[in-house]
Amino acid sequence: MILKRYIPIAIVAIFGTLTLSAWFIDNETIETFANDDATQFFDIIAAFAVFLGALNLLKLQFIKFIKKQKGWQYSAISILSFFAAFIIGFFVRGAYFVDDKVYFTQNAALESLIEENESNLPGKSYQVQENSFKSVNDAKDFIIQKNLVTPVDWGAHVQKDGSLFQWMFKYIFSPLSATMFALLAFFVASASFRAFRARNFEASLLLLAGIIIMIGRVPAGGLISSWMIMYLLILIIGLYIHYLKKNNKITIYSTLAGLFLVSVAGMYTGWPVDKPSIFYLPLIQEWIYLVPNAAGSTAILMGIGLGIVVTSLRYIFGLEKSYLGE
Repeated sequence: MILKRYIPIAIVAIFGTLTLSAWFIDNETIETFANDDATQFFDIIAAFAVFLGALNLLKLQFIKFIKKQKGWQYSAISILSFFAAFIIGFFVRGAYFVDDKVYFTQNAALESLIEENESNLPGKSYQVQENSFKSVNDAKDFIIQKNLVTPVDWGAHVQKDGSLFQWMFKYIFSPLSATMFALLAFFVASASFRAFRARNFEASLLLLAGIIIMIGRVPAGGLISSWMIMYLLILIIGLYIHYLKKNNKITIYSTLAGLFLVSVAGMYTGWPVDKPSIFYLPLIQEWIYLVPNAAGSTAILMGIGLGIVVTSLRYIFGLEKSYLGE
């Protein structure tokens, strides 16, 4: 009971308090612990968590593949992809340099420096720079001794441009990721269609802001004149007046008066596309994006921050025991 319950709670409380207090107490020892030591502890724990997560993923995929459950073909692809990335990352250096050129294998890099020298003499000879050899193996040994082929260091090979791991990341993983996010766009469009139904005032406001931003951020939005928006607003106001008064004469006269005033103002100013700017879609969407959107995003981040603080305090005081399996 003590090992499984109270000791983990004590460890979380002590380290959580030290890490949290580093932001409020001006003490070099505590700050060093929070910024260096604690960060390394967290990285080590995260590495083990990733390892356990990978093992659990493999376990689930193997079970699905062995039992031939629905979609087992995708499980087979996942298993093969996992082991391919694992082997390439940990056992295949995959980057051998000859000057500025990169080769996936050492043998390919060695052969790039060897030239066959055909002459009238019996048998072939192999040329490396100004040296001639009777066999390919002798030529390769000479190249290795002279360090003419430079392998990338272990660890750095996963980030080195031209390496096998980077090739896999750039030409397999990145296109597949882009494809997945492109497919997500259809789900986003479907969800937006359901969310933008004008069922109430809030949904109508969301729908209007979404339409303005989508149209205003494309080149076609800049071609829509402010006067067209003003005419559209006059018609919308006329419909609203008709909804309130239920009188056709008032609706027609007020709408015609508004259209007349807008037309007179347009003829007087010369119908500029972006004037008055308050009705120009690119400027409206920019204001929505910079002011209400920024305010809403800040409020959400503040809420997330408060939630993190409350959750941290619950862990420190031992009120949150989900990590114990309770």
